[in-house]
Amino acid sequence: MPHNSHSTKSNQLDQPDAWLYDRSVLGWIADPSLRKQLPFLYRIFGWYSQAYFQITGKNYLYGGRNLFRFLSNIFYQQSPESYVQMQLAGYQVFLDPIDMRMFQVVNELASQETDTRVLSALLSEGDTFLDVGANHGSFAIVASKLVGASGFVLAVEPQPRLAKALEQSLKANALCNFQLHNLAVGSTDGEIELIVPLGTSGSAGVFAEHSATHQYRTFIVPLRRFDDLVDWQKFTGKVLLKLDVEGSECAFLLGAKSMITTLKPNLIIEVHPNSLKASGATGDKLKELLQELGYNYYSEIEACDRFIPLADLNTNIQRNVIMTMM
Repeated sequence: MPHNSHSTKSNQLDQPDAWLYDRSVLGWIADPSLRKQLPFLYRIFGWYSQAYFQITGKNYLYGGRNLFRFLSNIFYQQSPESYVQMQLAGYQVFLDPIDMRMFQVVNELASQETDTRVLSALLSEGDTFLDVGANHGSFAIVASKLVGASGFVLAVEPQPRLAKALEQSLKANALCNFQLHNLAVGSTDGEIELIVPLGTSGSAGVFAEHSATHQYRTFIVPLRRFDDLVDWQKFTGKVLLKLDVEGSECAFLLGAKSMITTLKPNLIIEVHPNSLKASGATGDKLKELLQELGYNYYSEIEACDRFIPLADLNTNIQRNVIMTMM
C-alpha cells in the first residue's frame, strides 16, 4: 500500500473521480454477461447501480462512491493480492479491485465507441506501440493483438498495483513481445513523488495543484529519461506513441527527444488544460515543443484522417488528439 495518505475538504461532485459514477461509464453494468463476471461484492455495486439508474432516471450515481469504497475495502482485506479478471470482447483483462477506474476499463474494452478504437486505423502487423502512462493498459492490451507476432508493445506505468495488473493482462493477450516498466519518465533521472488521488488512479501525477486537490496517497518512484530507458533503435515497423502523464508531457517529450526526432512516431496525446497549468506549462508551450520536435498537424480521434495545422489546436479543451509529422 502507499507510503502516505493525506486529506483535503471536498464535496462529491467536484472530486476527480466524479465522472466515474456517471451512467455513461457504468451503463455496461446492466449487461448480465459482464456483471456476472464480477466478484460477489462488486455485483452488489452493480445491482445498486442498475436499480438506481432505472428508478431515478438520473445520470450520476449518488451514494456510489461510499458504497464502492466500503465494498472494495472488504475485498482488499480478504484478498490483498487479488485482481478482478474479466473477459471483454476477446480480451482477458486483470483489474485492480481497489481502483474505481477499473469500471472505465470495462467500458473502454467492451465498447466500440471509445478512444481505443483508433488503434486499428493507426497500427499494422509488425508495428511498435508505446503506452506511456498506461494505467490499466486498455490501449496496450488492444495494441498487443493488432501488431501481431512480429510487433512490439512497451508500456510505462509508475503505480505498482496497476503495473502488476497490466503485466498479467499482457501475458494473457499479447501476440507480440512486450516490455513493462514500473516507473515514471521525464527529462531527468532520479526519483520523484507520485501523487495518487484516492478515488481514481487516472489523475495520478507529480503536480500537487492537479493531483492533490482531494484525498490522496503518495509513492516515491524511479524517474528515467525515455531515451536512456530502452533500446529504441530496435523498434520495429511504424511507431505509435500514446502519452497520458497528467502534466508531465513536456518533461517526457524532452527526455524522449532523440527517439521522437529519429523515429517520428504518430503521437496520441491528452491535452489537459488543468494539468498543464499545474505543471507551470501552457498549451502554447506544449505546442511550441511539439513543433520543435517536428509535429506540424493534428487530428481528432473521431476523424484521424483529417489533418489540421497544429498551430490551430485549441489547448483549452480537454481531450485526446493525434499529432503527426508531415
